Amino acid sequence: MTLLDHPPLDEPLTVVGTSIPKVDGLIRTTGQARYADDLTLPRMAFCRLLRATRPHARILSIDTSAAERLPGVLGVITGRDLPTKYGVLPVGQDEEALCTDKVRYVGDAVAAVAAVDEETAERAIDSIDVRYGDLPAFLSIEEGRSKRGEPIAEGK
Repeated sequence: MTLLDHPPLDEPLTVVGTSIPKVDGLIRTTGQARYADDLTLPRMAFCRLLRATRPHARILSIDTSAAERLPGVLGVITGRDLPTKYGVLPVGQDEEALCTDKVRYVGDAVAAVAAVDEETAERAIDSIDVRYGDLPAFLSIEEGRSKRGEPIAEGK
């Protein structure tokens, strides 16, 4: 179809400004829709991620021994267990699934736990001890602009 095949611009619009019912609207509004979180399968494991609590910091150590000893924990991994870097876009081929050396924002994934149920996975995550060494962080646009041109000391 080309621009010439379209109706003239002075004809009334037939879709814009009208209400179109959603195909799944009824099951969503009545609570009958099923989502991935609603599925349960035999022998299913539950995963939880431990996320960074610092905006910019070196990871000095991660102690997962307490989590590994909890009954019902199937496995615990850190960035050291996933050495292969990847990238979704060609410009970012050095991404990590779990941080290895440092975190770059609050919420960066640091460790993962697989367990027999959600509660055990949460308890295991809470028992992992991470020691951080804080690094400089620019927490506002103004702060970042005022520091422009100054090198960021990686080890400080």
